[in-house]
Amino acid sequence: MNPRTTKRIARIIAIITIVALVVTSATFLGSMYWGASYGASPSAEDEAYLNGRIEMLKEYIKTVESQYKDDVDYETLINGAYGGVVDILGDPYSSYYADQGDSDDFVTDVLGVFSGVGLSLEEYDGHIRVVAAMPETPAGKAGVLTGDIIKSIDGVSVSGKSMNDIISLIRGEEGSRVDIVFDRAGTDIPCSLVRETIRIASVGGELLEDGIGYIRIASFDDDSDEEFGRIKKELIDAGATSLILDVRNNPGGLIGTVVSLAEQIMPDSPIIYFRQKGNLTGVQRASGKNYTEMPMVLLINGGSASSSEILAGALKDSGVAVLVGTETYGKGVGQAIFDIPGNGSLKLSTFYFETPDKNKVDKVGVSPDYYVPIPTAFASADELLKQYASFAPMSENTKPALGATGLNVFGAQQRLAFLGYDVSVTGTVDEATETAVKRFQSTAGLYAYGVLDYGTMARIDEECVKYAAGADVQGEDPQLAKAIELLRKR
Repeated sequence: MNPRTTKRIARIIAIITIVALVVTSATFLGSMYWGASYGASPSAEDEAYLNGRIEMLKEYIKTVESQYKDDVDYETLINGAYGGVVDILGDPYSSYYADQGDSDDFVTDVLGVFSGVGLSLEEYDGHIRVVAAMPETPAGKAGVLTGDIIKSIDGVSVSGKSMNDIISLIRGEEGSRVDIVFDRAGTDIPCSLVRETIRIASVGGELLEDGIGYIRIASFDDDSDEEFGRIKKELIDAGATSLILDVRNNPGGLIGTVVSLAEQIMPDSPIIYFRQKGNLTGVQRASGKNYTEMPMVLLINGGSASSSEILAGALKDSGVAVLVGTETYGKGVGQAIFDIPGNGSLKLSTFYFETPDKNKVDKVGVSPDYYVPIPTAFASADELLKQYASFAPMSENTKPALGATGLNVFGAQQRLAFLGYDVSVTGTVDEATETAVKRFQSTAGLYAYGVLDYGTMARIDEECVKYAAGADVQGEDPQLAKAIELLRKR
């Protein structure tokens, strides 16, 4: 690792995304040490209790070592104890690394170069599922989607395997092949991928018509903020008078990078708040000294996670940009890495982050101002139209509101779910359905009051047909088109 990178790590608060093979996770990097404390010191009573239990744990380990039917060494048992403390938390973003090399690999991956297939993964409901497949990587080119669940690797079922086990199976030498079967809504999707060097440093741009500058940010690695600044200047010098920023399928990166990037485009305002144990513990602000007002749209989707959500929340709450796309992933938890002398290292969730308006991100995400779905890449227009044809008719002479039931509700929920809204098809208008209807009405330019009136139901049906029929349109990007439309109007 070069001196510049080492120095930068030591001063960065980082949100980490292991884009190759690991779950997205927000992380402090650098000058952490064993015994560092964020909260109050334990009371004398707690300290005495802890010391007593540790003595009992020592005797417990000695008993297991001496009485177990097979040979087992103390190091194995102690590592198990360390790992067990983290496992009992039930937190998928916290890990104990018995091997320091695993922790070093974690940091190396975060900084932007590794050999892999370009997947960001998470543990979910007993499975390992895809958060995002990076564009222009083996997984991205193969069409792997957010939400795909890994079923087998090289013919071996991953049932019961840990995240680390799966990482070991997927990783390998550059140029070697790995065969992965994904479960997508009950359908097996086989992918044969050739491992390659993945470079996360991915910021690119181009000047579109009408003076609109387009900047794609694929990740927030060690120098993405610098690349962004350079590309933004080049576009403005070339005549850009408005900007589209694209963080779709960007699973995250360094918090120092996203804060530095936001500093370049935000007025004097908060960027991100930190919360621990229910209390606000810190804030990162933009100074406003680099801010020049410019019409801006940010493109987001379900693969926009972690640092991408920091940027989305900051730009939305500050009014700097209009958000277009679909809801973001909802990863608002941060971790710290601690070195444990003689016993590897610990990655531990230590904080939540919130938007400038103190809106929660974790498990919620950031909602767009204009909801614009994109047809599923693996579904043809014929397939989607067949699915649409199976929906219940909305032919009852009713206008369902909150608490109402019936065929109109059932059919509307089917169609809203088809369009990507977060609703359950139950036949009853619950709060989630009412919220989805309001959001649809707002996006469609209708009166947003959450009632399934006749005009709303007709418009939902119309959008479903358009959505399905547009699946085979090559090269069309409705989210980008909406962004361009908004900037042209402004």
